Amino acid sequence: MIRHKLFSKGESIHALISTTTHPNILFAVRGVIYDIKFDEYNPQYQIKIDKMYDEVSFIKRYLVKGRTIRDFDGNDTRYKLVRSQFKTTDDFVETIYNGDNWEKYLIVVDSVYCCKGHPEQIEFFNKIQTFLIERNLKEIYDMSNRNMYRKGEFYYRTKGEYEMALKKFLGDRAPKDKKWYDNLLAIPSVRELDKHV
Repeated sequence: MIRHKLFSKGESIHALISTTTHPNILFAVRGVIYDIKFDEYNPQYQIKIDKMYDEVSFIKRYLVKGRTIRDFDGNDTRYKLVRSQFKTTDDFVETIYNGDNWEKYLIVVDSVYCCKGHPEQIEFFNKIQTFLIERNLKEIYDMSNRNMYRKGEFYYRTKGEYEMALKKFLGDRAPKDKKWYDNLLAIPSVRELDKHV
């Protein structure tokens, strides 16, 4: 049963999109629904992007030359665009919205990544982004704490040593809750890992 808001063809929505090349890098966009594929659990929207909220330099780095899913059959689009031809984000959007090949730049988005307003989109984006950053901080600890790396430049002998470095790095942004560090750096047991296989 669907528990989130549904939208109609022609409606303007805000969405979070990513490429198959960089699936963990999200772009906040606004678009018009071009087509809909209804599903019992998770409808999909094919949208025509009319606004992007990122700086053009970020788009050039992580979206141009990337691939996105274009239609409900899983066909993809590669953004084979020359980065130097875009000076602003609006230049980029104009090309994919009104250019000769605009249909090639339609993109399919799961309904769970869609919302009506920009404030709601910002809140949702920040939650996901915080999760991804925390996951990367945990991965840095896992990689820099390995025995084989003990002579490496960024080696941390103990969890406490990494925690102190992390507190210094985060400065005023460091969470006040001491359990945050334990939760962030918790090493799952073998049993916990086996549950996810």
